[in-house]
Amino acid sequence: MLGTAALGLVYGALAAVDALGLVLLYRTTRIVNLAQPAMGLVGGTLVGILVVEGGWSFWWAAPVGIAVGATLGLLTDRIVLRRLEDAPRAVILVATVGLAQIFGAIAVGLAFAVVGGALPTYPLDLGVSAIIDGAFLGGPHILALILLPAAWIGTWWFLQRSRFGLAALALGQEAERARALGVSSATVRAVVWSVAGVLASISGIMIIPVQGFQIGGAFGPVVLLGSLVPAVLAGFRSLHLAVITAIGVQIAYQIALQETSSSVSGLVLALIVIASVALMRRRLGREAAAVRASSWEAAATPRPLPAALARSNRVRLAAVILIVGALVAAAVPPLFLTPSGDVGYALGGAFALAAAGAALAWMFAGEISLGHWGFAAIGGAVAALTPGPWPIRCVVATIATALLGVFLALLSNRRSVLTFAVLSLAAAATAPAAVLRLVGRTVPADAGTVGSVTAVIGVLVALGGVWVRRTRVGARMVAARDDPQRAPWLGANPARERTLALTASTAIAGLAGSLFFAGSLGGLLTTSFEATRSFDLLSLTVIGGLGSSVGAFLGAAAIYAGRIFLPGTWQALLYGVGVIVVVIFMPAGLSRILNRVRDVGARLIAGAQAQPPPVPSHDEAAA
Repeated sequence: MLGTAALGLVYGALAAVDALGLVLLYRTTRIVNLAQPAMGLVGGTLVGILVVEGGWSFWWAAPVGIAVGATLGLLTDRIVLRRLEDAPRAVILVATVGLAQIFGAIAVGLAFAVVGGALPTYPLDLGVSAIIDGAFLGGPHILALILLPAAWIGTWWFLQRSRFGLAALALGQEAERARALGVSSATVRAVVWSVAGVLASISGIMIIPVQGFQIGGAFGPVVLLGSLVPAVLAGFRSLHLAVITAIGVQIAYQIALQETSSSVSGLVLALIVIASVALMRRRLGREAAAVRASSWEAAATPRPLPAALARSNRVRLAAVILIVGALVAAAVPPLFLTPSGDVGYALGGAFALAAAGAALAWMFAGEISLGHWGFAAIGGAVAALTPGPWPIRCVVATIATALLGVFLALLSNRRSVLTFAVLSLAAAATAPAAVLRLVGRTVPADAGTVGSVTAVIGVLVALGGVWVRRTRVGARMVAARDDPQRAPWLGANPARERTLALTASTAIAGLAGSLFFAGSLGGLLTTSFEATRSFDLLSLTVIGGLGSSVGAFLGAAAIYAGRIFLPGTWQALLYGVGVIVVVIFMPAGLSRILNRVRDVGARLIAGAQAQPPPVPSHDEAAA
């Protein structure tokens, strides 16, 4: 066990370097950069290519990789985040998800273009090694342990002693006052992001000789949890606490991995995260509450029709016909598809249903779920282990994930920012364990029937989100989301309303997972509930319209249908670019287009009924 702990110390050192970058950026720019690990892997992949294929010395190639990381950090700020400078921090958080997918696609594309996607671990001999209880620590491991204190001390010195670091802290604390004192925000932000890119590159360069190149590993839940959980538990404030926590989490995870299995270790990691959050003493302050609050355009459900149009009998009749037509259109396609087409239709409908559920979490609670497909995996596992026909299995899975949603919502209530996102990410880390139980199991069901039911439920959930938003219950949830301090004056209990919203969101994800299992007819693969698909799901939800359940459902369904024509690397690149384009140029997503079509159609249908009454003349008014 001592050797396993030593390996955990090495992995913890690499995760701690990424955690330093996360804390650095949040303290100086108030940005949570979920692309931190992926940004470093680009430079790490390039270093590996130069060493393996180019014959370069590691000591010559490493500075190139570090320079690439610094450049990526600078470009991230200048090209993307500078355009979102006045946007709420939750918007920028979503943008970093897209950036992470872009960086991951670039790293994988480099590997495939040069070495066929299988970048080997290259030797790194420092002339010293150690064997601790059977665990071999070679040159890469020793160098990682040396680099951690250097990065740790360097980051602390930059923040507390350097001129740029002190200016960056001033900007992070009070931007307007810092500008009034003559601090150049553009220059300071450029330096900070370059330093964050250097930290990311140190971790990304060392992870390949230590652990090996893994496709998609830069944005996997385990890797992201390793750096994000320590930063969250440190409140994105303490560099020292973030480093110590990162090392502790990785040692515990490696021991669990050694003593159990790779599938069970994911569950152990999730339990470690849950226990850490439960012991967290840091409460949600006003600043973090502002981050959680939804002031983004996409956070609001599309505005209702003008009163003149809404009262029109023609418009009401057209709305009823449109809803009935949507339900019929969702149920009919399996009648004309092949058996394999029925399976694809059911699986795509389940994925779109989960996207609608993810949108509800943002619409009514102001929370982003980083591991929403993990909830679907848990629902699928419950459905696989439940006896009986598939409808009963789906009901049981929905109830089970709803209870899980209640637990996680209560656990994360009034905690530090991103706590629920971290908990959902931990749920995604348990997906491999759930999939192992799913593979090989069958369920008596007809794929066409399951597909029709899934699509109909998806349409009902999407439309139901819009309807609930207009009810008194929805108004209370939105009030609690936007202003928890004043919500009680409106009769809303912030904790209760947030719990209700997150419970509904996770329950829908569990239902989607159970329908996904039923629609596959036992043909699930180990990649069916792959944890990284949660990030794809979030990307599709943002592109469709994170603040609109209808837009999220339709956008996810349309893009999921088109993904069969693209390989995995291009899918990640498409999703990442799509998210960046949406948050910059069209914050409401594709739902904005739907809103405009709805308004134009309503005016055409209403005709003369929608015209305002004529204004009476002075004589008529007097009479």
